[in-house]
Amino acid sequence: MIRVLLVEANEAEARDSQAMLKQAGEGQMEVTHVTRLSTALRRLSNESFDAILMDGALVDTHGLDTLDLVQAALARMPIVVLTGQHDPAMERKTIQRGVQDVLIKKHLTPEQLARSVYHAVDRKRAERSLAYLAQYDPLTALANRALFRDRLAHALSIAKRKKHEVGVVLLGLDCFQEVAGQYGPEVGDALLTTIADRLKQCMREVDTVARLGGDVFTCLLEGITCKSDMEIVAKRILASMTKSVKITNQDAVVTVSLGLAVFPLDGKDADELLDCAKEAMTRAQEAGGNGYHLNVSQ
Repeated sequence: MIRVLLVEANEAEARDSQAMLKQAGEGQMEVTHVTRLSTALRRLSNESFDAILMDGALVDTHGLDTLDLVQAALARMPIVVLTGQHDPAMERKTIQRGVQDVLIKKHLTPEQLARSVYHAVDRKRAERSLAYLAQYDPLTALANRALFRDRLAHALSIAKRKKHEVGVVLLGLDCFQEVAGQYGPEVGDALLTTIADRLKQCMREVDTVARLGGDVFTCLLEGITCKSDMEIVAKRILASMTKSVKITNQDAVVTVSLGLAVFPLDGKDADELLDCAKEAMTRAQEAGGNGYHLNVSQ
């Protein structure tokens, strides 16, 4: 069911739009009608809708900033504007503000109106999906490398101004290649998902946990006060990995190696900090794995 908020001051035109959506929507659209923009904004703050069908006269009366207000009310939701006259310049400006479609009322058929609403919802969902994939790892739902780098850069800019410390934990599985090679990619993916879940449980809500690729994960820790905080986190992560995991119906213990780095002692920027953490993780692996290494810069 698609919930449509119809913002239309003219009662007769509102009835026409509702009738067309009912006719062509085949019972898959639920329409809520309001006559005022202020009422629409209140409804949007308290209720969930899939699309807005808006009278273009409201945009003309209140200006194009109206569209920004409505979109801000619910994360830039899909909007279809109904207008009484063809105005190419205004239509272009309206579309540039993020509106999905502009329809001329007098030329409108039920099929065109319903199709426009369906397409607007589908396009917006596709946009959100692409935006999600650009920032999150589809397997584990953790932040991906790009989002992690953005958050790390932001954390470092704040830390430099306030003279705070920032910690980075780099985690690699000690046996992932062997497990994936022996049991196949599906088992490997299940193992990565399990590791991701355990890693999230070890972190605070304010921390960022990300998958950089393959079997390498990372954590961004803001607000730490000393290096012992990092060691506490490392020991918590290692302890969480001691619980066995199911691999083809057999219990197995998967170990990890951790590399720890702290800004500004181990690096002055994101690249230096990540390089330091990577070197520390390598040292932990070379020491036999199932452990951590801290402060490779000294």
